[in-house]
This record gives sequence, C-alpha cells and structure tokens, in this order.
Amino acid sequence: MNHSNFKTAFVRAGLPLLAALSLLVPAVVRGDVTVSVDKGQSTSQRKADPATTGGSKNGSINDGVSGSIIYTLTVRNLSDGPVKGVTVEYHFFNKTTSTSSGNPATITLDDITSTSTIDLDGNGVKAIPTSAIPKSTTNNSTPSSYNKKTGVTTPGTYSSINTSVLGWVVYVKKGDKVVHRYTSSDTVLDEVAKINKKNNS
Repeated sequence: MNHSNFKTAFVRAGLPLLAALSLLVPAVVRGDVTVSVDKGQSTSQRKADPATTGGSKNGSINDGVSGSIIYTLTVRNLSDGPVKGVTVEYHFFNKTTSTSSGNPATITLDDITSTSTIDLDGNGVKAIPTSAIPKSTTNNSTPSSYNKKTGVTTPGTYSSINTSVLGWVVYVKKGDKVVHRYTSSDTVLDEVAKINKKNNS
C-alpha cells in the first residue's frame, strides 16, 4: 500500500466518509505507523594481519577486511492514539560477489530477516536494532612467473570475495495483512528476484 496515496484518498473522501472508514480499517493504518532505516553502524572492522597474510617472497598478496553492520529501524506512531500489536518484519539482502581469474563472477544472496511485534503509545517511537550483518572484503593475487629452464610463463592469478548489503525491505503488518512496505530503493526487489532466478535456473 502506498502511504501517501492512502492519506490523499482520505482527504478527498471528506469527513463523513472518513469517520465511516475509520471503523473498518485496521488500527495500525489509523495509527499511521511509519518506519525509517538508518545507514548502519559498523560494529567491528578488522584488517587482515600483514605479518601472516600480507605478502610473500614471490610477491603474492592476501589481504582483506571483515566486520559487521547493525542497522536501526525507527518505528513511529504519527497519531495521538495508541496502536497495539504492530508487527515489523525486516529483510536485509546480503550480497556476496566472488571473482577469480578466468572465471565469471558468481553472486549469492543471504536473506537476513527477523520480526518484532510491538505496541506504540500515541506519538510513540521505538527503535528496533537488526542483528549484526556480516560485511567483508578479501583479495588474493599472485604475480606471473617465468621459468628459465622451460621457458614457460605462468600467468598471475587474482580472486576476491566481497560481502555487503544489497538493500532491504521492511513490512508493517497487522496480523497477516501487510499495511505498509518500505524498501531501500524502487528496484531492490527486482534485483533480488533476478539473482535468485539466475541461481535457481
């Protein structure tokens, strides 16, 4: 349901119809519950130890960074009256891209999801933190080498693995009914569908 279109429809309906409709729609809609998502806060960030993974005599390089991100969902009741039993369900799509020399990139998705059912006072606000979402980058490379005895050159190699959040969707529900949907972008669900379709084909 488009939040702005719903409000516009009420304004155009006029007060008598609005009063009648208010008896029919779920309380969560009357309460006008909204959800915003922050940009995420890093909980840890670890640089690979160069003493053990940073390099070697043949010039190989192995490095990376690993950590996690926690986002906060801020749920607001924009009405004066309390709202009971609001279910907030989030899905964060963690995308892992793996590349290596001579091979096409592979992409996988991890749907990190959770639900919370809360009550909100009039004009109340509640914060819901997500679980820690992994974020990492790993790079490995070796230079090309030349064998003087055989005259053969072995090409260098490269591989990388990058994991980060592709996007998210948050549903506000009353019972089993979705009354609001918020997404990180207009295309995120299409992107998720394309990746899943490719991986399942």
